[in-house]
Amino acid sequence: MTIADAPAPAPAAGGIMRRLNVVTGLLAGLVLAGIGWAISHATLQNGTYGSDQVTCITLVCWLVGFLAGIGAFVGPVRWLAGKDLTEDERLFLAGKDQGVGRYFRFTTDHKVVGIQYLVVGMALFFVGGMLAMMIRTDLLTPGSKLFGLQTYNSVVGLHGIIMIIATIVMVTGPFGNFIMPLMIGARGEAFPRLNALSFWLLVSVVPVLLSAAFLGGIPTGWSAYAPLADQAPPGQDAFLITIIGFAVSVALTGANLTTTAVTMRTRGLTWSRTPIFVFGVVGSAVLGLVAFPMFM
Repeated sequence: MTIADAPAPAPAAGGIMRRLNVVTGLLAGLVLAGIGWAISHATLQNGTYGSDQVTCITLVCWLVGFLAGIGAFVGPVRWLAGKDLTEDERLFLAGKDQGVGRYFRFTTDHKVVGIQYLVVGMALFFVGGMLAMMIRTDLLTPGSKLFGLQTYNSVVGLHGIIMIIATIVMVTGPFGNFIMPLMIGARGEAFPRLNALSFWLLVSVVPVLLSAAFLGGIPTGWSAYAPLADQAPPGQDAFLITIIGFAVSVALTGANLTTTAVTMRTRGLTWSRTPIFVFGVVGSAVLGLVAFPMFM
């Protein structure tokens, strides 16, 4: 057999998904955010709410760009085009033969997503704890020495909301995703793509929340009460976009875990035989699904 007659090598499994990861997500997010800022700054900056509008458009563009760059929209775009993912792409999404790289991609394996949630939750606790130490350092002596008054309020607000988000994430994210499907005998979860989307949506709003510190802060504290919130700098817009994004993430996680527990229990596993941990996960998911958006 000559070289010309040899069959062409098969394309690598995964298709476009193989080229998308957290790096492409960051790049796409930054590029789209830059475009959004340039357009909005040129057209809206001089309006009554110009700075707020520019901030909102820029941050929303970041969210859309990051999710597109990570591969969250590949499946929906294929579906709208009347197609679906190939079997190789499905296996690639599940993290087959990827090693450590699957933890930095849009992955539908519930165990991988559980570990991703665990790492991000611990990182959030670390950041929130560091902010708490900064607060305590500022309170060592009477009067504000480390921060100005406005900055101190912003640090307290960031600390509060970061710890709230981290606590909610740590209850259902790592343990609910990793352990619950194994306990009920399910091979996976009801909505694996939505599960991955909920995680990466959480990741995408973390920089948005941290950007509030560079946009004038959040002087309202983590409760964001009115009317002070209406008079706040653009950092308040970043805070509100974070809450909206996190509420959507919590809703997707709650719907996925609840549906998994209700419909995917193995044969013979009635509710009376279901481990108490599963009830706890479902209860936490339902609370997050109903209470968090209403609370904020």
